[in-house]
Amino acid sequence: MNYKELKQLIQKHNQAYYDNSASIIKDAEYDQLYDKLEAMEKAQGWRDHDSPTKHVGGTGGKVTHPYKLYSLQKVYDEEEIEPWKKDVRLPKIDGTNLTLIYRRGKLRMGLTRGNGEQGTDVTHLIGMLKGAPSRIITEDDEVVINGECVTDNDVENYRNYVSGAIGLDSPAEFAERNIKFIAHDWLGVTMNYTTRMKVVKNMGFYTVFDDDSWDYPRDGVVYRTDSWDREQGAGWTSKYPRFAVALKEREVETAITTLQDVLWVVGRTGAVNPTGVVDPVVLDDATISRVTLHNIGIIEEHDLGLGDMIKIERAGGVIPKFLGVVEHSAHGIKITKSHAEQTIGSETKRDGPRLMVADKNNISSVKFLEYFIRILEIKGLGPASVQKMGLTHPIDLYENQNWDKLGANGAKVEAEIERTKTKPYDIVLASLGIPGVGRRASKLIISKIPAFRNLRDIETTDIKGIGPSTVESVLSWLDENEEWVTTLPLQLEQNVTVEEVVGTPDRKVCITGKLDMSRRDLSDRLESKGYKVTSTVTKDCYALITGGDTTSSKYKRAVTLGVNIIDYWSSQKDVINGDF
Repeated sequence: MNYKELKQLIQKHNQAYYDNSASIIKDAEYDQLYDKLEAMEKAQGWRDHDSPTKHVGGTGGKVTHPYKLYSLQKVYDEEEIEPWKKDVRLPKIDGTNLTLIYRRGKLRMGLTRGNGEQGTDVTHLIGMLKGAPSRIITEDDEVVINGECVTDNDVENYRNYVSGAIGLDSPAEFAERNIKFIAHDWLGVTMNYTTRMKVVKNMGFYTVFDDDSWDYPRDGVVYRTDSWDREQGAGWTSKYPRFAVALKEREVETAITTLQDVLWVVGRTGAVNPTGVVDPVVLDDATISRVTLHNIGIIEEHDLGLGDMIKIERAGGVIPKFLGVVEHSAHGIKITKSHAEQTIGSETKRDGPRLMVADKNNISSVKFLEYFIRILEIKGLGPASVQKMGLTHPIDLYENQNWDKLGANGAKVEAEIERTKTKPYDIVLASLGIPGVGRRASKLIISKIPAFRNLRDIETTDIKGIGPSTVESVLSWLDENEEWVTTLPLQLEQNVTVEEVVGTPDRKVCITGKLDMSRRDLSDRLESKGYKVTSTVTKDCYALITGGDTTSSKYKRAVTLGVNIIDYWSSQKDVINGDF
């Protein structure tokens, strides 16, 4: 058999095993062929560019992973790691992921992570990889070890240096980068996590349990369950395992994109707020196409124009916002006060760095009405219905109206409006559009001033959480609006204590599942009874109220933490009355 024939034969076996997962010959027979080819190349003093001895593995660059690789869900609050805190704590090493495949104890392939389902074959490099034994003692036909590649070299851009090493063609250049493999899982085995990692250690690997693993660059700390049974019971989402999370420090991720347009939106106070429309860009796993531009003052300061290349971030990991101009467009249209006025169809005036509608009566009453409807949750009364009925102010809702104009929906809207008359005062106060007074602020205010008629006492009342600017806003707003509010047939007084409004620490509850009322309504009822409704189940929760869904993450977390679980449907009356 000549060199070409031997080379093609080995390539055929490589493709069968690595690409098609079907071994045609025994490993010992394969090794004999491989050794023969190596000897032949050594004797002739050269080898082909596609020789299996240069690049062991499949004939294509992409190879399917034996087991799908998942990302870890990122969390930022300590309370979110409670289900795993008592199990395993590991460093989330900021390296480059690599999977090593052993066949009957011999290292056969190295695969990059790729998309988690397919990776790039980098077997030609793994002979120079520290911490990757060429042979291991095992009784398993196949062993799949996943881990991170790191380096002990002192380099400026660590991540690029390591990931770039994995992309090299030359094993010699790879060796110069001093790349080390740290194992963090043995895939496809049925044993507890710490047990299988002890076995991996005994095979000759460095592992994340080694003391020096924390010395390498990290981008978080991993918390995971140790139990195999709980690991399998938790399962996976399409992206993440449910049995592990990565606790990370809140980072501000930035991106560069192009500003294509500016949308101007009038708020309930008459403020005209700019929102930038940008070329879609991914920030922290979210696709961003709109960003806040803050105000006209910021726009003018940066001489911002359409077509400019700008830098953006997700403030607090949530709100996308403009940071600055990277490069001005040569043909961009500058954004001015006139641009805003053309968009909203109304004149504006400057109020410091902000724009305000010059004549609030033009538009703010309708905007305010829409806000009032939304906070009081009047269902079925959207902008189209408001326009059809000719409504411009909250007072209009409670005067004689021909709701039949809305057809079959009219009776429903009328019933919804009637329902608002029994809404708690704290919700009514929040619905009035007072600048700075939303749901939380209204609760704080009524804890000290429980009646609207005494609201001016806010000037001389010390209310924790209510600052001077809010006090000023309330007083100024009352000068213009106090009279009409007192004519509304709504609850304008609430007999509560501070504890009932804010919620006592030992009465935190969480809600999940389908109910026969909105979650907002139930929350309002419970908070009026002194409970504090939270969005997350934590160990200090008094109870989880569930509509019967036992598959939700909140339900599973409540079971794990030993939180009381109350079935809404079997205890409906007690739940609504807060007697549980």
